Amino acid sequence: MVVDKTMFGNRLKKTILIVLTVAIFLLGTSIYLRVYLNNTIKEAIINQIKVDSDEYIDRLKEQVDTDFQILNSFTSIFTIENDLDIALALDLANQKSDFILLGYFSSSSNVVAINDQDIKYDVKTSNLSKPIQSVIEETLLGKKAISDIFESELSTQPTVAYGIPVLRNNQIIGSLVALDVLHITTDENDNTYACIIDSDGNILLGSNQDINQTNSFFENINLKDTNINQIKSDLKNNKNVSLTFDYKDESCQAILKPIDINDWYMVCIDIDQSAGLSISQTARIVNGLFVVIVILVIGLLLYGYWMTLKNNHELALSAYYDRLTGAYNLLYFNQKGKQELRQNLNCSIVVLNIRQFKFFNEIFGNEQGDKLLCHIKGVIENNLNSEEFCCRDTADQFFLFLRDIDKEIIESRLNKIIEEIFDYDALLHTNYHLKIHCGIVISSDQYNLDTTFDGLMVSVMFALDKAKEKLQTSIWFYDVELHEREKIDNYIESHMHQALEKHEFKFFLQPKIGLKDGSLESAEALVRWITNDGQELYPDQFIPIFEKSGFCIELDMYMFEEACKQIKEWIDEGIEPIGISVNQSKLLFYEADYVERLEKIVNKYQIPANLITLEILENLVIDNVDEVNSKIECLHKIGFRVSMDDFGSGYSSLNILGKLDIDELKIDKDFLQEIFVENNFRTKLIMEEIVKLAKILSISTVVEGVETLECNYLIRSFGCDFGQGYYYDKPISNDKFNLRYMKNRKKIK
Repeated sequence: MVVDKTMFGNRLKKTILIVLTVAIFLLGTSIYLRVYLNNTIKEAIINQIKVDSDEYIDRLKEQVDTDFQILNSFTSIFTIENDLDIALALDLANQKSDFILLGYFSSSSNVVAINDQDIKYDVKTSNLSKPIQSVIEETLLGKKAISDIFESELSTQPTVAYGIPVLRNNQIIGSLVALDVLHITTDENDNTYACIIDSDGNILLGSNQDINQTNSFFENINLKDTNINQIKSDLKNNKNVSLTFDYKDESCQAILKPIDINDWYMVCIDIDQSAGLSISQTARIVNGLFVVIVILVIGLLLYGYWMTLKNNHELALSAYYDRLTGAYNLLYFNQKGKQELRQNLNCSIVVLNIRQFKFFNEIFGNEQGDKLLCHIKGVIENNLNSEEFCCRDTADQFFLFLRDIDKEIIESRLNKIIEEIFDYDALLHTNYHLKIHCGIVISSDQYNLDTTFDGLMVSVMFALDKAKEKLQTSIWFYDVELHEREKIDNYIESHMHQALEKHEFKFFLQPKIGLKDGSLESAEALVRWITNDGQELYPDQFIPIFEKSGFCIELDMYMFEEACKQIKEWIDEGIEPIGISVNQSKLLFYEADYVERLEKIVNKYQIPANLITLEILENLVIDNVDEVNSKIECLHKIGFRVSMDDFGSGYSSLNILGKLDIDELKIDKDFLQEIFVENNFRTKLIMEEIVKLAKILSISTVVEGVETLECNYLIRSFGCDFGQGYYYDKPISNDKFNLRYMKNRKKIK
């Protein structure tokens, strides 16, 4: 029984706590809702007052501008030199206008025309009201002027005097003055009181709903604790002013905005409180309804909170984590890396890349590839210390943030990681040798041009590119060599356009040799950048940068035209020309006017188009076979030959090769390197079968990277058509090429 009471007491306490929480929540929400609604209507009122204020100011300025325009139109009267005629013309002008008074004041005569009165001559300015006198004084100094608002005996309404100087032969001869009624134009349905005050708060002009009791605006309203002196100071400094004050026991909002005429301010006040009462009633109704639905709302809130936690977790996984491995993604790695670097500048960044991971997927399947990636992620995380982390970027690339800055320690740790990765189920019990490339940058290294996190990420990719130059597993630290490469990259980006203008890009040729008889069959156009001071830059230094920037389009067209020039030169000299292959980048190939531009250049030099072979890369074709074939068909109609370059360097598809209507297949040098350097028998079989397949498809074959006699014998045995590489000759300038190969070539009959 004691237990039951205890349980009941505990439950009662929980129930009371829940009810109390709900009550507090309900009360707080009710207060918040009321405050929120009041603030909303207050904001709406202020916004409406601002709109009304701007509208009233615009209307007032429009009236003033119109009066000045009319007054300016009367200046033509003063081309008349006879004072009597001027007076008659002035009277006629006044009758046609809405002015109360129109006067001309000069050293020779003072004439005033007043509505429904005779013209008055020789009027003394001292007898005029002071506002009119001040306007006359200003206009005689060469300025147009408008007086303050004042009461005139000529009108029962507030009036204002306008004045402009009268010129004859660019000399001021007098002052033209007009008197007109000034009023604030408001709409019938406006719930806004408007008036014009000066910077001291004196009311100059009121509108339809007058709340004036005295001539001072600040004396007519209850400003509570507001500092009037501060308000007047703001008015003197031509600032906008917002006020809250009591009127008829209700809080009102007011906006004071400068009109930019004299020291006038437009005052707009909302004096209709019906909207506020409506909001209060609405708030009470809402509060009542809120009590009724509170239980349902609490339930929905709890459910919504649970769903939010779940969705936030899923969003976090999507935004910051790699779905396959569960590692961070590159976005979060960058954010976390920048934060960690700010706290401690000593760190190293490692990028780990699996060489030819796509081949692994093709051999073992995507499922095993995914398992390998998860295995790599697990190995890396197991070898990380506190304050260290990693991420997976692309399919086969991981980044590591390490706190070690000693090269020997870092290299030792990476070797351990690589060894554990290689243990992946003995790589499926096969002889497949996984190869891993690692690039490393140390933040404190003296070679770093940019020690920000983004700068380190750029540098580590330089190190990875260097590591990839080796076919075996390799680790490379960002060093002086890569530092120099980064400097060269910066030079390339800043000088490429002027280099093209100065013809620093040189046209080189490398021969293609027929394997049947060893004769010269054609050549490939290759670019070299030789600066005017003799510095030579090679394609592998600048081509990747050009491809990223799009400058490769201009360079490809330049090289194409140079090839056409060379063929034209051979023909003009009576030498039987050979064909020239020209590389075409992906960006250029997909230009809308690509085919037309090539045809125009060929026609310009009047050479046979079949002497030009356009080399495209296999990655250009992968997802666009139909589009590429359509463009190749257009090129064939003109006469161009089309070659697929570097076949086998990427992820070649024999299916694509069967669909593509090309004339030539260039087999990448990696095949020969794997055959002779790694003694890979499978690669040899694959290469031989590719050559056979090309022959069946009537596609000629060229093997790149032939560097030894053994390579030459091998590709001849395969039945390849042409060989290209240093075994035959290196790329040389077109002048040397002509001397070596074309000088003694047979002449055209």
